[in-house]
Amino acid sequence: MGHLDTIEKAAQKLIALCQKDKQTKTDKEKMLVIHAEILTSIEDLAECDACGAISELIATMTLADTTAKLCKACGIKSLEVGKIQSSKQKTTRKRTARSKATSASSSAPKPKTRGTRSKREAPAKEPESPSALHSRVESETGIKKADVRRIQKIIQGIAAPMSREHTLDYVQREAEIAKIKVDAGALKKAVALLT
Repeated sequence: MGHLDTIEKAAQKLIALCQKDKQTKTDKEKMLVIHAEILTSIEDLAECDACGAISELIATMTLADTTAKLCKACGIKSLEVGKIQSSKQKTTRKRTARSKATSASSSAPKPKTRGTRSKREAPAKEPESPSALHSRVESETGIKKADVRRIQKIIQGIAAPMSREHTLDYVQREAEIAKIKVDAGALKKAVALLT
């Protein structure tokens, strides 16, 4: 049984529980287990680099010095054509768009300043990469990187903005369901760093 089949069957179980006349605490616990099962199956799905389709079966192919993760249809198409038409073209487009923007901004006259920099001219701080963030959280909290990633996915799965306290409570419950063994103080610090 594939991940999509697992998601479908778990969703049917969840619907059956929701359609009961009266739900109990046991039903709520069952719903949380089903929710965790669905999230795990969704996380295991992979995306095709060429078409962006989500699939259970993704193959890594290398043709003409280009490597990409492809679904079955794109893999067959690439073999027939003899090359991979992947997201490398998209990144090239992004680079040209950025290079045009930087060249246009460099040719524009710069405003005169009186020795102090305004807030608008302050250099933009680049966002921290996910791996650097995970490393920093690991070093500050002592939580393993894999668990940090799982905690971050739980936080990203929150549908609407919550207060930090509610977020922490939610993440604690989800971590228990997902069987992530983390110290409460370390979890609190990790949630603060990841939000």
